[in-house]
Amino acid sequence: MNEQDIHYMRMALKEARKGLGRTSPNPAVGAVLVREGRRIAAGFHRRAGEPHAEVDALRKAEGRARGATLYVTLEPCNHQGRTPPCTEAILQAGVSRVVVGMRDPNPGVRGGGCRFLAERGVDVLVGVLERECMRLNEAFVKFVRTGRPFVAAKSAMTLDGWTATREKHARWVTGEQSRRRVHRLRDRFDAILVGVGTILADDPSLTTRMARGRGRDPIRVIVDTRLRTPPDARVVTQESEAHTLLAVGEATDPERVRFI
Repeated sequence: MNEQDIHYMRMALKEARKGLGRTSPNPAVGAVLVREGRRIAAGFHRRAGEPHAEVDALRKAEGRARGATLYVTLEPCNHQGRTPPCTEAILQAGVSRVVVGMRDPNPGVRGGGCRFLAERGVDVLVGVLERECMRLNEAFVKFVRTGRPFVAAKSAMTLDGWTATREKHARWVTGEQSRRRVHRLRDRFDAILVGVGTILADDPSLTTRMARGRGRDPIRVIVDTRLRTPPDARVVTQESEAHTLLAVGEATDPERVRFI
């Protein structure tokens, strides 16, 4: 590993971040092709079912990848899924060296892509900026290893421990910077969950509002065992590409469920 490897892996990470929040259940992956010290193409995975980052970069290279080095944040896949194996595309393109940020965390396929390429004469280096690559896909890594979702809890309170006035009038207790951070998280997470108390008190929309208006709304999940969510609540009436799920109790009136 040298400074050039680190430099181009940072470029690959930058590419991967373009897909954050859009690729589920797949990870966000970026790739950069370099030949004779110059970047010739870059790519990233946009969403599940579409070309992986490696293939995206190879297509953009338009036949110039022979003898090049491929930098990719995650080990290239070596199995047939919704898309063909990336390892085959790498070999066919004539890439001579592959630099990988992190191995695939899935125990069933971990190391398979790197091994496949190495056995066919490709020079493979693994572990460049590994910590940064793992952090980028910490949600994916946790789910693959444990089968459990990655959860981020958001809470805010004043210095004296309150989140609202005595009259239960909610007020902003976070700054503009924190609120922007919340919407960036919503843009990247698959779902947002609140209790019905929040719906009754604040009537939030739970949508994503980004500075440039390009946010993606997460699925909105309301824990409401007695189905007290009003039919005119924003999470019910506001137009959004995301669904709203109500988690109700077994004793909930079926007619009211159908009405909502």
